[in-house]
Amino acid sequence: MTEETAAGPEARRIEALAAPLHHAEVAPFAPAEFEQRIERARRLMTERRLDGIMVTSEPNLEYLSGFVTQFAWASPTRPWYFVVPREGEAVAIIPEIGLSNWAETSWCRRTLSWPSPTPENEGLDLLASVIKKLPRRFGYFGVELGPETRLGMAPADLLRLGEMIRPFHLADCIPVLRRLRFIKSPAEIAHIRHICGIAGDAFDDLPALLRLGDSEKEICRKFAADLLLRGADKVPYTSIGTGPGGYSSIIQGPTQRRLGEGDILLIDTGAKYAGYYCDFDRNVAIGEPPVAAKRIHDLLWRATEAGIAAAVPGKTAADVFHAQAKVLEDAGIVLGNVGRFGHGLGKVMTEFPSNKPIDRTVLEPGAVLTIEPSAMFGDGKILVHEEDLVVTESGPELLTRRAPREMPVARL
Repeated sequence: MTEETAAGPEARRIEALAAPLHHAEVAPFAPAEFEQRIERARRLMTERRLDGIMVTSEPNLEYLSGFVTQFAWASPTRPWYFVVPREGEAVAIIPEIGLSNWAETSWCRRTLSWPSPTPENEGLDLLASVIKKLPRRFGYFGVELGPETRLGMAPADLLRLGEMIRPFHLADCIPVLRRLRFIKSPAEIAHIRHICGIAGDAFDDLPALLRLGDSEKEICRKFAADLLLRGADKVPYTSIGTGPGGYSSIIQGPTQRRLGEGDILLIDTGAKYAGYYCDFDRNVAIGEPPVAAKRIHDLLWRATEAGIAAAVPGKTAADVFHAQAKVLEDAGIVLGNVGRFGHGLGKVMTEFPSNKPIDRTVLEPGAVLTIEPSAMFGDGKILVHEEDLVVTESGPELLTRRAPREMPVARL
């Protein structure tokens, strides 16, 4: 017996956790990237009849201003405002504590500040003064009110602001932001491809991290640590499912359930690099999987192939759903209330659009999607398959490395 063989899974696990970063860092966004975003935003404001917009949420504020911080989003105490007028200079209205952080990371040099926290008035006077001075053509000022976003300020303060900025009226700016972020630039796609590569390497080495008797919590901790050591900035989402011959949930957090022979393990990760997400999963069988699970895994692999092939310019998100659904329905799988088979991806792990029957969003080059079919089988078990891709002029381009058609087997 060689020393390597004698060391066994434990040595491989330690070696995997100590693995060096396999991917060179991606170049940060150039100033021209933000200039283009702002100019596109202004054109869309004119189309939507808005005289300006304000963003307060992490993804939208990062996207437009370039501001990067951990502090602002870890605490709800202080709000951060970024105003982009249809005409004129953008301005940040931020807490004094963030001025140096802003100066180092954002392209925007016009800032106003106040000594937050001041719960009775968190910068509202400064903010209202800026908005009221905007050139008024349409009389509407956009804020984040629509679907798939969250405010970064107290809702009561937004209501107060609405009164303070009259004769301007508040309106929804999500149609502007959704259109802006739907089509990714080459630099954005490079960031998403980078984090997909990091996660792909971690998935490849996942069996080396596993031991019989590990709890789901222990597995997720080791996997998240591996992602961070390989170069991920954050691992906000690590979903796991385990069970004999399949699992029962794809969104539940890790539990104390322990891995056993005959289990099938799923990990679904939303890891981040420089503000951009990957979102895909992999299945691993602990020992030879049962015939039923093999069949479903193969069907999902083929459904994913169909979804990938459908993700071309001119097709819709609904077309991508139906391509996946047909493979499953032709095999006798009853879909039921499945919701969707994938979604947009970028600054947020689940972005617009949804691959579902009623979403008629037309795909364009630069759109990044997940392809995510799932199927119920047996006694309440489920399997899921997921890949990430970008739509290009010449067809779909995978950002993830394609999962093998046969379910990987770990013999622990």
